[in-house]
Amino acid sequence: MDELVAAARRVPSLFDLHGKTAIVTGATGGLGQGISLALAAAGANLALVDLAEERLRPLAESITTEFGVTSEGFAANVADEAEISAMTRRVAEKHGVIDILVNCAGVAVLGPALDMPIEEWRRGMRINLEGTFICCREAGRVMVSQGWGKIVNISSVRGSQGRSGYTSYAPSKAGVNLLTKSLACEWASHGVNVNAIAPIFIRTELNAAFLDEPDTRRDIIARIPIGRLGKVEDLFGAVLYLASPASDFVTGAVLYVDGGWTAA
Repeated sequence: MDELVAAARRVPSLFDLHGKTAIVTGATGGLGQGISLALAAAGANLALVDLAEERLRPLAESITTEFGVTSEGFAANVADEAEISAMTRRVAEKHGVIDILVNCAGVAVLGPALDMPIEEWRRGMRINLEGTFICCREAGRVMVSQGWGKIVNISSVRGSQGRSGYTSYAPSKAGVNLLTKSLACEWASHGVNVNAIAPIFIRTELNAAFLDEPDTRRDIIARIPIGRLGKVEDLFGAVLYLASPASDFVTGAVLYVDGGWTAA
């Protein structure tokens, strides 16, 4: 009983990320920005990675001002091995460690299969799957060497469910799911946890026009048992859990944050 009481008293500290260093890719996007804020609020220092260089500096400055953590932007393409290798090296040299990687960078390549150019199909796979692998590999090299680390990949319910028009996006996210499980098995003995979060529709700047179309919105909400679209902040608890010591015995999991979509 005494041991359980002592463990219970440590629960709040399990979610404390003060002194941790986190890399977030796709950091200026709707999901990436929100997740960066959540990690900073928990105390993590941030390396923000995105192609939108003009948006990185104001985001980094805002995070430092709001939360008092170190925050720095890195303009890099997740599908470019040299750029991601250089970025992870700089982060590791500056902070001495890489504790957390959250892969938010992604694209939604949608359209009828019969009309989709192969280069468009490949673009979805290259960013969503290949880019995730490259970032995992480069950060993983540091994490395996240091003997600990947390990787959180942003997948989608489409990784386990097909849909018309999703013949690039869905396979890319299915690949992310199995990449997550494979890396989890490979790196578990090195103290590195690799998990994924699979959300349903989260309203952001990029998909607002689609989700705000009345018929589309009505049809989607009717399919979600909780009865609403997802919000960026709905991901905060899941990310914090998988990025923190609270999930030390969890690896290879795909956590659905979908309002019950996959259960219905």
